[in-house]
Amino acid sequence: MLNILLPILFFVSLAGALYIILRKFPVLANIPVESIENRETFFAFLKRVFLSIFSYVHFKKIKIYFLVVLDKILVRFRSSILKVHKTIETLSEDIKQKSHQEKWEHQWFLHKEKDKNKKEK
Repeated sequence: MLNILLPILFFVSLAGALYIILRKFPVLANIPVESIENRETFFAFLKRVFLSIFSYVHFKKIKIYFLVVLDKILVRFRSSILKVHKTIETLSEDIKQKSHQEKWEHQWFLHKEKDKNKKEK
């Protein structure tokens, strides 16, 4: 469960941070370059941050990690679906047996009633 919860929490927090940045993006983009003394602009800062992040991130490892997590999720989902299928199949068999038994008893009683009616005549 923790294997599923941590990536979900990570992506939700990442989405929240991106939402905040995207809302402030137009305001930060409209800051004149002259008002920033000896500092880099917002776009230069973003470029530097993204280049540093992409230089340290190994996308193949992340892809493998997510494929492993997805595999675990799908295996658990499949096992739960198979458990539900087995339960439904068992209930269906029980209902079929009860129905067959009721039908047999009903025919037996009808046959007995016919025999009883023949003896009375």
